[in-house]
Amino acid sequence: MKAKFILLAGLLGVAPMLGGQQAAAPAIAINATTKGEPPVSHSAIIMSAMCDGDGNVYSRPFDPQTGMGELRAPVQEITREAKPGGRLPAEGQTFFVRDGSFFLAGGVNHGVVVAKLAPGGSAKAQITLQPDLFIHVTHLAVFPSGEYLVVGLAGTTNEKAPHLRTPFTAVFAADGRLVKKIYEPEDEDARQRAEAGDPNYLRCCASSGNEFVMLNADVTAGSDGNVYLMHGTSPPLIYVISPAGDVLRKFRVDPGNPQLTANSIKFYDGRLAVGFGWLGDVPETLIKVVGLKGNSIADYKVKEDAKDSDPILACYNSEGFTLLPRWAGTKPYLLMAKLP
Repeated sequence: MKAKFILLAGLLGVAPMLGGQQAAAPAIAINATTKGEPPVSHSAIIMSAMCDGDGNVYSRPFDPQTGMGELRAPVQEITREAKPGGRLPAEGQTFFVRDGSFFLAGGVNHGVVVAKLAPGGSAKAQITLQPDLFIHVTHLAVFPSGEYLVVGLAGTTNEKAPHLRTPFTAVFAADGRLVKKIYEPEDEDARQRAEAGDPNYLRCCASSGNEFVMLNADVTAGSDGNVYLMHGTSPPLIYVISPAGDVLRKFRVDPGNPQLTANSIKFYDGRLAVGFGWLGDVPETLIKVVGLKGNSIADYKVKEDAKDSDPILACYNSEGFTLLPRWAGTKPYLLMAKLP
């Protein structure tokens, strides 16, 4: 497989449709062209990716051969010119980028430590959140108002046999106080399905895990003050969560093809972009742009020369979309395309 770093540049001038869940027009094909030097190999999978306000992309590779316990790989930066950037120290399980700061989160005993770093990796602050149980953190988001959304797995654990299949979602205040735990009927359904061994929720033979909040889940913070949590279901289920921990609404984004799996969500200019990929016989990358209640706005089908990278959405801004391949390579390069 070839890894590639994709930038889809262009202005989005599509007006939102009124109402919810209207059918979108046929997908707009985007032809991507290569910029930069292709990688020579890959050995890891990208769990998540996001960018800063300048369009630089940050990601963390995960090597499946090391197991889920090895989650301390440095955060890697790729500049918008497709050049290798710096590497931030990673003493946590996930990260978030906001307003020029980097947040790293990880579970410690019965707490979650969030470290705030300046560009370059120097420490600015560290705070301990108190969920009162052991959490394997899978996603972190920072609200515009400063609260933290922590997503992960809870359950029973010991050094030899952790059993973590219960979805955990909670909002914490900026000073670490618990604001509110979130446990919806869909969370309980996901727990039961994972416990029963449903392959859509639990991978074969795993003692812990729940895909509802793991690999294909993602989070993004909106300028409306809320956080959008996308769960790893098909089609994806999105919770709109307020800083007070209230689930304001839920909706699904249907790609129109059951073989497509969502892998990323990003917020820009009052809209959401949801990235879908498929590594089947006919690989396909689709980006659906929807309103904040799930109403369809536009679909974009990415055409690229090598179709085995399963790219995930890292940025959504005035230039368009930036995607990073799931399969990590050693030499990042860009694929660029202007929207028609």
